[in-house]
Amino acid sequence: MQKILFLCLILVLIAFNMQLHNGRGGYVDDAKVREKIARQNQINKELQDRNQMMIMKILILKGSSDALEARSRNELNVVKPGEILVHLPLIVESTTHTK
Repeated sequence: MQKILFLCLILVLIAFNMQLHNGRGGYVDDAKVREKIARQNQINKELQDRNQMMIMKILILKGSSDALEARSRNELNVVKPGEILVHLPLIVESTTHTK
């Protein structure tokens, strides 16, 4: 009788141990969650860096009308009244020669 009770107790302990390692919230699940958190933290850092660069660009454009004008002329091809815009396409020369 004691041997059967002892075996049942051992089986229950093994079941609890398996649940602790492989079950929901166990060691394996915990490692996966920590990996996801690390990946998300890296993504967040990259986005924060990008946002900081955008804020710096905005502050530069707000602070100087010359910077705003230069950027709009460069990116949007904005011209002043009476100006003529000449757009020269970039010509890329081929480095391969055919004979």
